[in-house]
Amino acid sequence: MKMLLAIVHNEDAPLLINELNEKKYFVTKLATTGGFLKKGNTTLLLGIEDEKVDEVCDIIKQHSGKRQQIMYTPPAPSNCNVYPNAVSSVPVNVEVGGATIFIMPVDDFRKV
Repeated sequence: MKMLLAIVHNEDAPLLINELNEKKYFVTKLATTGGFLKKGNTTLLLGIEDEKVDEVCDIIKQHSGKRQQIMYTPPAPSNCNVYPNAVSSVPVNVEVGGATIFIMPVDDFRKV
């Protein structure tokens, strides 16, 4: 048995969880924050039999699309005289979405 810990974009989580549940995979959902953009994520925990890991990873991949998002760099501090005439923020194109999946062995599993 394996424990899958999948970190996905909040926008992708509802459809992904629905698809996993329809295929009889049950999920524990955690609200998490982290990464470069400090945005909210959804972390999913799944206990999966070894032979089903690839199938579950494929479902996660299908429902965790990558997309481009424009972010703006924070403005320079007001006491910064390095570039006094520079624009205070610059748009940066950042790729968001996708999924990060950790697959860990489970030594023992008990449902009480």
